[in-house]
Amino acid sequence: MAPSDDAEQLWRYFEDVPRLSAALQDAMQRQRFNRLLMATHRMGWDWWTVTSAQEGPVRVGRNNDLEKGTASVLANIDARNSQILLKLNKRVAGADDGWQVLDEALIARFERAEFAAAFRDEQQVGRAGRWPKAYDRKEPLMSDRPVPLNQILFGPPGTGKTHTTIEAALDILDADYFEAHRNDRAALKARFDALTERGQVAFVTFHQSVSYEDFVEGLRATSSEGQLRYEVESGIFKRLCERARLGRAEADDPFDQALARLGKLAAENDGQLEMQTIQGKPFTAFYSGGDTVKVFPHSSQSNEHGYRANLELVRQYYQTGNKGGIYSASYVEGVLLYLTRACGLPPYQAPSADLARREKFVLIIDEINRGNVSRIFGELISLIEQSKRAEAEEALSVVLPYSKELFSVPGNVYLIGTMNTADRSLSGLDIALRRRFVFREMPPRPELLDHVTVAGINVGDMLRTLNQRIEVLLNRDHCLGHAYFMPLIEAPELDRLALIVRTQILPLLQEYFFDDWQRIVGAQRPPKAGFRPLRDPGRTRRSRAFWRGGEPAGPAYHLAGQRWRVRATRGLRRYSKCAPALE
Repeated sequence: MAPSDDAEQLWRYFEDVPRLSAALQDAMQRQRFNRLLMATHRMGWDWWTVTSAQEGPVRVGRNNDLEKGTASVLANIDARNSQILLKLNKRVAGADDGWQVLDEALIARFERAEFAAAFRDEQQVGRAGRWPKAYDRKEPLMSDRPVPLNQILFGPPGTGKTHTTIEAALDILDADYFEAHRNDRAALKARFDALTERGQVAFVTFHQSVSYEDFVEGLRATSSEGQLRYEVESGIFKRLCERARLGRAEADDPFDQALARLGKLAAENDGQLEMQTIQGKPFTAFYSGGDTVKVFPHSSQSNEHGYRANLELVRQYYQTGNKGGIYSASYVEGVLLYLTRACGLPPYQAPSADLARREKFVLIIDEINRGNVSRIFGELISLIEQSKRAEAEEALSVVLPYSKELFSVPGNVYLIGTMNTADRSLSGLDIALRRRFVFREMPPRPELLDHVTVAGINVGDMLRTLNQRIEVLLNRDHCLGHAYFMPLIEAPELDRLALIVRTQILPLLQEYFFDDWQRIVGAQRPPKAGFRPLRDPGRTRRSRAFWRGGEPAGPAYHLAGQRWRVRATRGLRRYSKCAPALE
């Protein structure tokens, strides 16, 4: 069992390291060292060993160069007299000089992420922490592989497109973890949920009502104390791009952490906080969450409604230092002053210019072909191209219509869409997006059901036969996905199979064939005399098992290794659209 498979066994990565191996024989030392490993790895730190052990044989920090070993060291690790020792980098605020024994107090400082601020830039690399074995490998790591910025998973219904978006997102955000747990769905889902909670993954489903205002930005009407206001509200895509431009998730953003502390202080004081402007003029602020702080200056008793300080403008002022165009600027400045003094907001640190040092962000667009993509993306459809991203040589930016802000799409934003090919009402979608997206086909996988038998029926073979007939009668875009029959793996019962066919398969075939029951029946079993849609010129036993018919007529095609002819039977379309694919 690899150490990465068991969080309690991470210390085994170092059991053969000189000087550390003796200390790790002690159960207490192992337990403490393992807690240190878990705490630092959770924050994205790397662990590696060095041949020159003058300052300890083990390092923890950020090591991006696998060949030269250049790194930013957070701490050196060594062991003497069967005790594990740790020497912190002098950049860490409050760190003592020299070697310290790894005790409970020191471990607790790591578990509280006390040293994260001093090494914030080193953590913005958009990947998980590495273990020593990563630096011994000659082949590139999974996380170093190039992946497409925009991709669409397309296929018939029930082929697991939405199910696969979790794997596709992890392949982008944490490829090493995905590779190590590829066959453990529960572990992949847990990691995906953790990244979603951190704000690195966003999910949206397109439908006919989704608009540019929902996706990018729009005006929102708000009413407060009888006053109607129209405010520009960012959509899900713009918010994700703004977060990606900062290069760190919400959980690691000092401004968002300060806002969380502001909310706690306000809750402890019934939502009321005393603040002052930069000139020292006091005012009372009311905050109950959201994006707005209500301000009542002490010097103005006549203003019943007070003023408003928008926290997004506070963030803007924090990042730029420019008050130009900011409404209620003195109170915005006062709120920022309070966040700095009472909520521990550190001075602003600009995101790294190196794209590889920023965290990655993924937007999953389910059912992308059900929305009006031109209307939803608007002018941004050009900006999502790889060559037009913010960091590219041919970068483009546009002025947004509502906020009048200059906007571009960062290169660490990845789009994953899903598209149901059976919905032909929007057949031109892939033409509009072909240049901007990589298309990844998701065909039915009947082999996943080959081991399932219900009342003597092999479900995998049944699905293959159904899809072969649907391909001939209609096309391959309307095949049936394996997901419809996956419940039979846990409960291979005839009643369950009958329920699936009656409530899911038959209604779908009715829609496909416009209630033409001759073709619906023909898709499920060989038709009776009087309806002979297909004829095999060779009249082999194998071909007759697929369908029986009369004399051949019409064009001939290859299917499943045999040549078939489509008869001009009433109600049966000539199968010409997919002929080249079958040839």
